[in-house]
Amino acid sequence: MSYVERILNNDPDLVDLRLTEIPEAYTSDMTQLIDALKKNTVIQFVRFDRDFLPGLKPDLAAELFNATGSLPALKETLIWHASLKMEVLTSFISQAKGLEHLQLGVLHLEGNESDFHEFSKALEGHPNLKEFELSDFSMDDEKINIDSLLNSLSGLPKLTKVKLEVTYQKRGSLVGSVAAAQKVKVDLSGSALASLIGSPSVAELYISRLALKTEDVRELAAAIPGSPALKTLALSHCNLNDDACSALAVAVHDSDKVQSLDLSCNDISDEGCIAIATALTGNNSVKFLRLWGNVKISNNGFDALAEMLNSNTVLERIPLMAPGEYKNRIDAKLVQNRTLGNSAA
Repeated sequence: MSYVERILNNDPDLVDLRLTEIPEAYTSDMTQLIDALKKNTVIQFVRFDRDFLPGLKPDLAAELFNATGSLPALKETLIWHASLKMEVLTSFISQAKGLEHLQLGVLHLEGNESDFHEFSKALEGHPNLKEFELSDFSMDDEKINIDSLLNSLSGLPKLTKVKLEVTYQKRGSLVGSVAAAQKVKVDLSGSALASLIGSPSVAELYISRLALKTEDVRELAAAIPGSPALKTLALSHCNLNDDACSALAVAVHDSDKVQSLDLSCNDISDEGCIAIATALTGNNSVKFLRLWGNVKISNNGFDALAEMLNSNTVLERIPLMAPGEYKNRIDAKLVQNRTLGNSAA
């Protein structure tokens, strides 16, 4: 039985559809595969990856995503490695109302600000989405502000996890060598991030390679103590300086829900590290603190972390680059904390 026939006949062993090779590896006529998807009632997971989407004729992309979004049993979709028009994703998410997990990665998004806002609008009020990941992405029009996306996500009733990660460098295989050499820039505001942190359901927020201004971080931080659900916050590669770190330190000190804080690969020095250590001295919720890649942190910062662990018995892990003496002191305290945590459990 061919792949298309299995889809058409609702093969119960084909609830997980993975299309990763060139389209011709699955069918000589993509319209047949699209028509089969329109009649399928059992597929729950779809993965488009590697060579499939780049090898797909552009005029068939809209039809394919419409058919995929219309799958009645669809729960999870991974769309990876492609240059896609925003209107195609808008059409997909408008159809896929049963979708719970959406992973978008290694994508170059084509379209203007109006197209992006239409995608955000299509996400508004989505009844079932639990996880939204847009990682390693770039945009055709870098003047677009993505606040509308964050505002739409903040209102979703079941959303628990959001990941937004800008690509380090555009893929030449997707945009060509000239465009790949251009600097990647994506704009958003602190108020939009604050609205996401204020979501009643979002427990995990991962932001990476988005250059955040200090005033935006302050606005984000002000929302943390009152957040009803946030447990994990990651702000890696976001150009955070000591002032931004200090604002986050105050916010985490005032929160009793945040359990994991990742500030890796930023511009934090001893001043910011000491602010974090001071804030965590009396904190009873944070178990994981990541400061890896902040190369300006030196012995004064490491000493503050070690001193903080004399009274903090909750922190269990602090990945960071420290000299042997300080690393040994910190690790010894963390081992004690993990032992205490396991005993309490």
